[in-house]
Amino acid sequence: MFGIVTKLLLHKQLVFDKGRIQIFGRYSSLLPSDAFVNIQKELEQINKENIIYFSGKYSGKLWFIEMNKVFKIKSRDVIKLGSDIVTLAGWGEAVPKKDDAKNKTVIFNLNNSIVAKFHGKSNYAIDHFFRGLLCGAMCVIFKTDMDAIETACVAKGDRKCEFVVKPSKSFDFSDPIVKKQLKP
Repeated sequence: MFGIVTKLLLHKQLVFDKGRIQIFGRYSSLLPSDAFVNIQKELEQINKENIIYFSGKYSGKLWFIEMNKVFKIKSRDVIKLGSDIVTLAGWGEAVPKKDDAKNKTVIFNLNNSIVAKFHGKSNYAIDHFFRGLLCGAMCVIFKTDMDAIETACVAKGDRKCEFVVKPSKSFDFSDPIVKKQLKP
């Protein structure tokens, strides 16, 4: 983990200054995970949890655009760098599992999801922010509108949290899981 911190510091992409933290020129904060989960639970009470997904999608796009500019590496190579940063940020260990460039589809696992840990048991998948970040990144990489669903979630009792990202138009919106996770 210190390798990614060193890389960010050397490229002046992790800056601590007078009560502010910047990563890739974007202000960030260290928010206790339980506070984040409590905000999410309040949104769940009014069926607005997807606000977190769409906010994450927007942030993921901006983050990956900046990573591409700074590191000047192939967009596809940014996946590893982004995974390392998500892991460093404490969301869990982001692990790419399948990358099908031809069909613009990727599958990721999120091991040790901090959101699932603090959220507790649920009847549905709950890692909305990570799902959004991942989706936003893939929109930039594939240069098309993408969406993401969480197909397995530790909070539901699954052994892992798993995410499928693919072009928005390729999802079956009659599927209840898709409908719930991608509703505006």
